[in-house]
Amino acid sequence: MAHFHKGRNNLSSKANRSLIVGLVFFVLVITAFYVVFVHRIRVDKWYYFLPIMIFMVLTGYFIKRGIIFRFGAKGENLGLTQALNLPDGYHVFTNVTISYQNYSQETDLIIVGTKGVYIVEVKNHNGKIIGDAEASQWMQHKIGRGGGRYSKKISNPVKQVKGQVYKLSKFLKEQGINVWVEGVILFTNDEVTVNVQNSNIPILFPAKRLSHYILTCKNRQYLNKALINRVVEMISSVQKE
Repeated sequence: MAHFHKGRNNLSSKANRSLIVGLVFFVLVITAFYVVFVHRIRVDKWYYFLPIMIFMVLTGYFIKRGIIFRFGAKGENLGLTQALNLPDGYHVFTNVTISYQNYSQETDLIIVGTKGVYIVEVKNHNGKIIGDAEASQWMQHKIGRGGGRYSKKISNPVKQVKGQVYKLSKFLKEQGINVWVEGVILFTNDEVTVNVQNSNIPILFPAKRLSHYILTCKNRQYLNKALINRVVEMISSVQKE
C-alpha cells in the first residue's frame, strides 16, 4: 500500500460551509413565516415579503452549492482509494497547492514513485461529455431524475492538469530537482462516457484502474530512492504551508 500524505480537503470544507449557511437561511425563512402567520402579523405590502424571498433564494443556492462540492469530494476520495492501491514505496499527496510566478493551482492527487511523478486531476461527472483538448470548455449532456435531458458547459480538465504539470515541474527545477511530471485525468463516476479529441493526456475511468495504469504505462523516467525522497520532501514542505 502506498504511503499517504494527507492534505486539507477543501471541497469537503466548502461543502460543509455551504450546507451550514444554507441551513441558516432556511431557519430564517421558517422563522419569518412563523412570525407572520402564527402571530398573524398584518402584511399589506408585497415588498414586506422581499427579505423572505431573498432568504429562500439564498437557501437554494447554498444547499445546491454544498451538494455539488460534496459530490466532487466524493470523487476525490474514490480517486485516492485507487491511488493507495499502489505498492509500498509510492507516495500519494492530496490537495497540494503549487505556485509558480505568482500563479497557484490546487492539485487533487500527486503520486511519486519508481515510475515517476504524476499529477491526477479527479472528476466525478456523470452523463456524456464531449470536447476537444484545445477548447476552453467541454459540454456535459445529462438526463435528470425526471427523465429530462439538459446540457451544460464544464471546464476543460486537460488544460487544467497541463497547468498543474507545468507549475510542479518548474517548482521542482527551482529546487534543483529535474524530473518529468506526467498528467492524468481520472473520471471516477461509473455513469460517465467521455469523447475528447486531440488529447495527449491519458483519460482514465473506474474500469481502468489508476494504479494499474501507473504500474504498466511506458514512463519517461525511472526514479531511484534518493530522488524519490527529494521530491517527497519538497512536496511535503509545500503541503504543510
